[in-house]
Parts: sequence; C-alpha cells; structure tokens
Amino acid sequence: MKRFEINGIVQGVGFRPFVYNLARKLKLNGYVLNSTNGVEIELEGTKKALIQFKDILLNELPPAAKIEELVEFDLSDAGYSDFEIRQSLSKTGSTFISPDLAVCKDCVQELFKKSDKRHEYTFINCTNCGPRYSIIEKTPYDRPVTSMKTFEMCSFCESEYRDPTNRRFHAQPIACPVCGPQLKFLDNNLNEIFGDPIENCLKYIKEGKIVGIKGIGGFHIACDATDRKAVAELRRRKNRPDKPFAVMCAEENLQNIVEYNSAQLDLLKSVAAPIVLFPKKVESPIVDSVAPYNPNLGVFLPYAPHHHQIFQKPNLYLIMTSGNLNDEPIASDEKELQGICDYFLTHNRPILNRTDDSVIRPSKRKNIFLRRSRGYVPSPLKLPFKTIPTLGTGAELKISFALAKEDSIWMSPYIGNNNSKETEDFFTETLTKFQDWFKIKPELVACDLQPDFMTTRFAEKLNLPLVKVQHHHAHVAAVMAENMLDEPVIGISYDGTGYGLDGAIWGGEIFVGDYQNFERKFHLKYMPLPGGDAAIKHPVRIAFSYLQQAGENPDFLTGISEIEKKIIFKQITNNFNVFQTSSMGRLFDCISAMLGLFPNITFEAQSAMALEFLCGTESLEKVPSYSYEIDNGVIDFIPLIKAVTNDIRQKKSRTEIALRFHKTVIDFTVQAVQKVKKETGLSKIVLSGGVMQNNVLLEGLYSELEKNCFTVFTPSQLPSNDGAISAGQVMIANRVMRRD
Repeated sequence: MKRFEINGIVQGVGFRPFVYNLARKLKLNGYVLNSTNGVEIELEGTKKALIQFKDILLNELPPAAKIEELVEFDLSDAGYSDFEIRQSLSKTGSTFISPDLAVCKDCVQELFKKSDKRHEYTFINCTNCGPRYSIIEKTPYDRPVTSMKTFEMCSFCESEYRDPTNRRFHAQPIACPVCGPQLKFLDNNLNEIFGDPIENCLKYIKEGKIVGIKGIGGFHIACDATDRKAVAELRRRKNRPDKPFAVMCAEENLQNIVEYNSAQLDLLKSVAAPIVLFPKKVESPIVDSVAPYNPNLGVFLPYAPHHHQIFQKPNLYLIMTSGNLNDEPIASDEKELQGICDYFLTHNRPILNRTDDSVIRPSKRKNIFLRRSRGYVPSPLKLPFKTIPTLGTGAELKISFALAKEDSIWMSPYIGNNNSKETEDFFTETLTKFQDWFKIKPELVACDLQPDFMTTRFAEKLNLPLVKVQHHHAHVAAVMAENMLDEPVIGISYDGTGYGLDGAIWGGEIFVGDYQNFERKFHLKYMPLPGGDAAIKHPVRIAFSYLQQAGENPDFLTGISEIEKKIIFKQITNNFNVFQTSSMGRLFDCISAMLGLFPNITFEAQSAMALEFLCGTESLEKVPSYSYEIDNGVIDFIPLIKAVTNDIRQKKSRTEIALRFHKTVIDFTVQAVQKVKKETGLSKIVLSGGVMQNNVLLEGLYSELEKNCFTVFTPSQLPSNDGAISAGQVMIANRVMRRD
C-alpha cells in the first residue's frame, strides 16, 4: 500500500475529485481526504497502477492545483474494498489556501445557456473557479468555515456537491438561484431599487452615474470610461486628479483600446486575471482623462460572473477602480463608499478577506509586478533556506507583511499606502488570520530602520526578538530570495526613500552583500532635500535645490514662485529642515521638474513616470551620455545637471534630454559595478527598488550588464517596489539572528 501526504494548493481546486476519478480509473482502492496539513491519500492495487497514479498525479493536475510537497510511504495493505472521499480532518499543521480564481469557460457557457439551471445566476462556480481566499474563515477549506455557511444547499446543488464525478463535487461556494446568494441594486441611501440589478446598473452608468460594484475581494467604483463628464466627477469625488484608472472591457473590445500580443492576452485571461498595463491605441473610445499624460492604460477582463453579465452589453468600457478612499484599504461594505457612489450593485455573500486587484506591467524578459494581490495571494513562495517562524512588517508605502516558516514565505495582499488607522486595522486583522491559517506563531520580527513607520511601531510592540533592517538591503534580499540565491551578490537598489545607516535618506545604492551583511560600495552624491516629504510632493523644489548645488541659475524653472525660491534658498543656507539624500527617485524628480513636466505631483512617482514616457520606444543604443564623475564610492551627477541645464537653454527637445538622461544612469551604473566586479570578483547582480519599474531603465541596464558578462536577477513573483520589503526583512533577520 502507498500513502501520500501532499501539501500545496490542493484544497478547493478540484484536487480530491481528480484523485477519486484517477484512482477509480486505475482500479485502486483506499481513500483521499482534506486535512489541516493538506491532502492525505492511501492506495492499494497493482504496482503498475500505483506507479501510473503517481506519474499522472504529478503531471496532470487540475488547472488551479499546485503540489508543493509530496511525502510517500510504503505500508502494509489494509484491505480496502473501494475508493472513497472521506470527511476532512483537523490535525496539528497547516495547508495552503487557493487564491480567488476567475470564473472558468465552462461556467461562463452555463451562465448564458437558457436551458441551464444556473442561467444568468451571478454566483455560478465550480471546483475550477470562483472565490476561495476571500470567503474562507479557517482551514481545512470546507463550506461550514466559509461565508457560504449561511446558505443551505438545495437538493439539486447537494446532489452535484456529493457526486465525485461532477465538476462541482465539493465546490464549497456551490449555489443556484434557489439556495444561493442574490444580487441587489441600491440607491445612495442603501434602499433597494427593484428590477433586474444588472439592467439597473447598466442604465445608471449610461446616464453618467457612479456605481459601486461589489466583487470577489472588495468593491470596484465604476463609471463609463467614454463619458468625459462622469470621469471628471469620479476624479473629484475620489480626490484623484491625475492618477490613472483601470478599465474593464470584454475580450472582443480589447483591440479597440490597447496594443498587446498573444502572451500578454494569455496573462489577462489567466485564472489570476490581473490588471495589465498596455500601450494605448492612438484612436480609442476611452477618454484621455482616464489615464492622462500617460501612453499606457491598465486593462483587465471580466473575471466574476456578474462582470460577464454586465459586459454582454456591446461596446462597453468601464472604469473599474479600487473601492477605497485616499490609498486606504479596499472596502467590503457599501456603507464605506456612500460619499463617492450614486448607486450600488451589491450582494449578500460576505467578503471575509479583502483583496485588491493585482497589477502587472509586461516587460521583454520578465513581467513586473506593481501590486501582488488577488489571484496570487495567499500562494506561498519557496525560500533558499529554512527560517524560524518570522514576521516581516514591511515599510510605509505599498504595505504588505510577510510570514515565514521552514522554507516557505506567505506574503499578505496589498494592505494600503498610508499610515491611517484603517490601514493599521486591516494589517492587524489580516496578520491574525494568516497566523491562524498557516499555523505560524512568530518567534522573530523584522521591520524597517525608519522609526516613524506604522509598521516599525507595530513590530516594536510585539515583545519579540526584533531585527531592524536597512531598507535597501531588504530590497536586494527580497529579489535574492525569490531567485533562490544564498551567496554574496552585487545589489543595485534604486528607489525614492529609505532610511540610511548614517541617518541620511538613501535611494541610489550599489552594495556587495548577502543576507547577513552588506557593504555600500557606491551611491549617488548626497544632495539637499529641503522640507523632506514636502519637496517630494513638489519636485520643482528639488530641482531648485539641486541647481543651487550645481551653481546653475534656476530662472528657467516653472511652477515655483519667487517666495518659494527665497524660502528654499534660506532653508539650504541655514540648513533648516534640510535632509541629505542619495535618492535615484529624487534625481528623476529633479530632471523632470527641470523639463517642466510636473513641478508639483498628485500621486507617487508621477514626475518620474513622465520622464520615462518621453523616451517612448526609441532605442538607447546610439544615444550619448551626459557627463558624470565616479570617485571614492560616490557617483557625482553635478556635471549631468549642468549639461541638462545647457540643453534646456539651447531649446533641445525634451525627448532627447530624457533619452540622454536614461542612458547616463545606465552608463554610470554599469561603470560602477564593473569596478565592484574587478575588486570582488562577483558577477551576479540583483536589480531592485521602485525605480526598476521603469521599463526603459530596466531593459537598458539588463542589456548592458549582460553584454559585460554579468548574470542579472530581477523580481517576477514579487514587486520590485516596497511591496516586497517584508520578504527581504524576513531573510535578513534570520541570518542576523543566526550570526548573533
């Protein structure tokens, strides 16, 4: 007899019926069951059949299933007379939880088949699709511990649920119009408006109204993306002047608004169904104000049944932006959005675990995660070494935590982008659930060096051994962990802000190190940052400050008053509320503001993005660099500032300046790491930090480093921005504790 103990994404994804039907086909007897450890299988039969079973098990899984660990035992036969699916067991241990899955083709076909019992039923699902993470209370994943527990199955649904040969066998969210959740349409006072909810939703959106749509892991705020007035009103209510909105449309209409290839379409149509950024079509029905001053548009396809119902209406393009307020967590209840929405398309299935949409930017080599959330969370990642139970609390922006034990790490969904009470509450709520689900009681906690972060204060209150980790070291460590590296590397970390070991604001760093130690080999020249965060929101102040340091006249700057100039000059002269920074992000802000792109910004990285967009798709191969100097570990870009000033005065084109600037950053980075390689012999190099979301810079660096015989590692399963900081903190803390 064989016994298999399997862990991974093996609950709620059709794994047990797959095993049941495979065992029956091969004439094997025994059982399969879910437990808190994963799935247990015992099998008796011929040696040939047992070998076949294992081979098929490992190579022909259901679409959403994933085996992370399989332990095999040889035991004496128990005399089983049949094969059965047994009741779930609770044991000491944990299993993985499936992410929420986009509705499958089979269910969509049934949704619109008039003769089907679930015709036009919004909550149609099966073992291959539907909500998982968002509806679970605890493991093992069974209906009584999900938000479906209050919906008693009718005889029809129960017959499918009990039938191992049925696609809905043990599909925990199984339901039909007789016994399941129902849609309803509400006005702003939360009074129900009678009639077909989908038709009501479409009617009011076409009238220019803003509708909150309850989805799988939270609310979307929707309006007509072709209606300029409606988009402007949404921006006003959400206090979001310029930041791009994502658009949802039917697959057949995608070609009308963006450029994409077949691989990128496959990503859109995957079970994760993320938002993906694509170049806009020149001629498009989408109004410019959906993604102003931006050549790209974030799009996604219908992934829930009611999305498909809505997009049966031809030529429909909807803004479907996160239902939240000012970078706070996504809402799960319509009451939270009454100040924004005119109406609500909602339902009575509770969302137990909120999760925002994932966002991905395609790249030639690896896709870039901008936000890792729905469709990917809470799937764990493997680590290059075993850890003790550890919590990494993350940073201040793109907040996510990481929990690790043994050789696995679980990343939380995107929590929020500020330090509000709502964000902290969501952080605590989600952390408590992760600890319970995955049976992780932290014995060690890691946080950022910055003392003012909510995540740092949270870590300090836990009364656990605490390791404070330098921000950029954590960036590099996160990419190392994802790529299973456990050795010294050259780490490049380019971002906006990180608390340095010397008390300055770092962000343009080239290190040599591993998880335990790092040595700063090169960094951008320190420059004054007057007012700290105030200057970050007003990049023209950075440009004025940098021009002063370069000895250049800032008279050509736009968007800054004479009074501001005098105040900043006095600040710098008296060194009052002035911070020193080596930030690459601030250098991007400086050059952008010098070109008059965005003297003042309304969302993070707006000016840096504008500088990248000027480059378009032009090659950097024959573009000349500006001057710079590298000496004694410092990359001095003052010559670059002077040269850009000269080009601006000579009326050179913005595109030419932007191209030359990007080429300069690539060239001085490559020259610096060549020096490091010569000194250390290291040739493995890690690219990390939020600036690496810039495709022009990332592709240019990757290409030039490979030409110079470096092996380059970038993130593809985690964001390069602060969304992955917590993973790096976990890795470093474990090695530091071992060393100490």
